[in-house]
Amino acid sequence: MRSVLRRAGLALATGVLIAAAPAGSDDDPRAYARHVPIVIAPGSTVQRLAMPAAVLAASRTANLSDVRVFDATGRPMPIARIASAAGLAKRYDVPALPILGAADALTVTGVSLRLDGAGTARVAQIDGKLSGRPAEAITLGVLLDTRAVAGRADMLMLDADVPRAQPVTFTVEASADLKDWRPLGTAVVYRTAGNAVGPLKLGGAVLDDDYLRITWRAASRLLSPVSIRKAALVMHPAAATSVSIAASLPALTDAHAVEFEWPSANAFDTIQIVPTGNDMILPVHVFGRDDREQPWTPIGSGTAVRAGAGPTSPPGIALDGRRYRTVRIEADPRSPGFTAPPAIRLGFSPRAILFLSAGKPPYILTSGRANAPDIYLPAEAIMSQASGDTVPSATATAAQTVLRLAPVSDEAAVRRQTLLWSVLLAATALLAAMAWVLWRRSVATQTGDSNP
Repeated sequence: MRSVLRRAGLALATGVLIAAAPAGSDDDPRAYARHVPIVIAPGSTVQRLAMPAAVLAASRTANLSDVRVFDATGRPMPIARIASAAGLAKRYDVPALPILGAADALTVTGVSLRLDGAGTARVAQIDGKLSGRPAEAITLGVLLDTRAVAGRADMLMLDADVPRAQPVTFTVEASADLKDWRPLGTAVVYRTAGNAVGPLKLGGAVLDDDYLRITWRAASRLLSPVSIRKAALVMHPAAATSVSIAASLPALTDAHAVEFEWPSANAFDTIQIVPTGNDMILPVHVFGRDDREQPWTPIGSGTAVRAGAGPTSPPGIALDGRRYRTVRIEADPRSPGFTAPPAIRLGFSPRAILFLSAGKPPYILTSGRANAPDIYLPAEAIMSQASGDTVPSATATAAQTVLRLAPVSDEAAVRRQTLLWSVLLAATALLAAMAWVLWRRSVATQTGDSNP
């Protein structure tokens, strides 16, 4: 009963706090979409605060610059970022396995063309036969078996022979099944000396039981072959725990795919897909893109398992760690597809801040304001006000809510339609004006007036 009364009191105080400041400014709690009450821990005015998933999902800035802590008078409290607790980076040396392909395995011996009675070509056929000599193998790329490592991939260093003074583009991709590949990074290398290539930045992409594939290309024919002997992968271990929020998908318009817009500026790292309706287990692929002009980028794949179908909870699918404006969940085309939109849960890497509880309690944590300025202070400045070596942890527990995801809206189509209507109305107005001028002139001619 006491905890219920405490939550009710916090909710009431939060409502009073939101109404306390003048509306419209960055220092106004009402200008932020999400509000979560904070429970202060005793021991120090400096408090550590872990971000709830609801606050991360509501943020409209990639660096969480719209996060604020307000006191009961609506005054923002000093805050500071805390370095990620993911752990120290570790280097893994991985041998490079060549990916070979046959060149000139088919020798073309002739071309035949069949014509009908009118002289129109109906069938064109290329005849060929396998060459009698052994097929010549060429290197199409290299494969790195990185299934033994898991976490966030920061960069890749290569021990390789690359043509000197010739730009070569390297592409790094990841896959769990050697069939569906998702891009991790691309870099153009221009070598003048040495055999070290890199670093190829991977942007913290999440790897979990994955292979890596490296391919290369150049704008012109390579002056000498590319040869990769081994690679060094720099990884940060994955966070031990993540914070997550349940979300609901839009209604199905296609049994094999459902798309949604992602409103937050932050990327979710994992997605747990749980079939509903009559579905039990479905292989799924996850794609992302920023607009309809772009192709879909594979960002993860796995199996959607219904809760209770096995001894453990359904696993989350690790994604590439990048933010996309639109996301597509696609059932394997060989499966029957979805009978109902699946339930999903989005996971985020843990984030935390330090703040100074130097105002009037109670306090609230807010986020969800586009273009909010960054007001973070150095952590050392906040820690100078600590009462001891230990920083207590405040708690901000958001109410259990389901994030409702909207279907993808075609803004480009709306803009094109608006432009077409504008052109049509302008043309109609021009024709009406011309008709009016001609009518005035005809009336003036009939009445003998030379100045219509």
